[in-house]
Amino acid sequence: MRSALFTPGTEAARLRKAVTVGADVCIFDLEDSVPLQRATEAREIVSQALVELHGRGQIWVRVHPSSSSAMPEDLASLPLDRVDAVMLPKVGGMQDLVTCRTALLAAKGPPGLPLVPIIESAAGVLNATDIAGSAEVLCLAFGRFDLSADLGIDPDAGSPALAAARAAIVLASAAEGLQPALDAPWLRIQDLDGLRTFAQRARDDGFGGMLLIHPSHVETVNQVFSPTADEVTWARGIVASAGEAEAAGRGAYAHDGQMVDEAVVRRARRILNSAQR
Repeated sequence: MRSALFTPGTEAARLRKAVTVGADVCIFDLEDSVPLQRATEAREIVSQALVELHGRGQIWVRVHPSSSSAMPEDLASLPLDRVDAVMLPKVGGMQDLVTCRTALLAAKGPPGLPLVPIIESAAGVLNATDIAGSAEVLCLAFGRFDLSADLGIDPDAGSPALAAARAAIVLASAAEGLQPALDAPWLRIQDLDGLRTFAQRARDDGFGGMLLIHPSHVETVNQVFSPTADEVTWARGIVASAGEAEAAGRGAYAHDGQMVDEAVVRRARRILNSAQR
């Protein structure tokens, strides 16, 4: 999942467009982008869109946090059999997931409906491994803006605390065998060069993709989080040489002047798997 595009639940036309712009995931939003006075309207619009657009791609719905009485109301209003995952914001610990699962059960959601927790508090970062280990969790997402507000820091100032939080989420995802985590969105809509730099840093840090707030960001993010032609060529060479080495009864060996062991081969296979998307 390279790109996960948020679309406000109040915008029916934009929800229809969202599934056509090439994002790996479309997130129909009932939380931050929806004014409280329009919550009921947004639920109706999103429910209709889910019925209409089911099968047109991966569609998640971001509901309100578990601490809000609006969260079970969100879930009860949706045709949950048309939802590919529920994105749950402000997850600070396992109790938030338990509360959400209880609400899903009450709403008669399908068994095992995946959850995507957004980690956006200090408590969430410190509990990231426990959260990632929950059976229904598909992947983690990082909310650097809420976390920065909690910490009283500039989200763009290179804080060591934010760097530690990013690392904790990436490591928790890998430790629990989840799909790689999604980084926070880039907010400067017109600055595509800045977006590319930010996305490249996220990829280098171990994130598998990004949350997006505008369709114009999809193409750039998909490019950055896809293997380059040079990476694919390198990976094919490594995998081919590994087969030859195995047939010859060798473990570690040299290929094109590089020492190759099992970890290098694993990375090469991961690149080739990514290239098949």
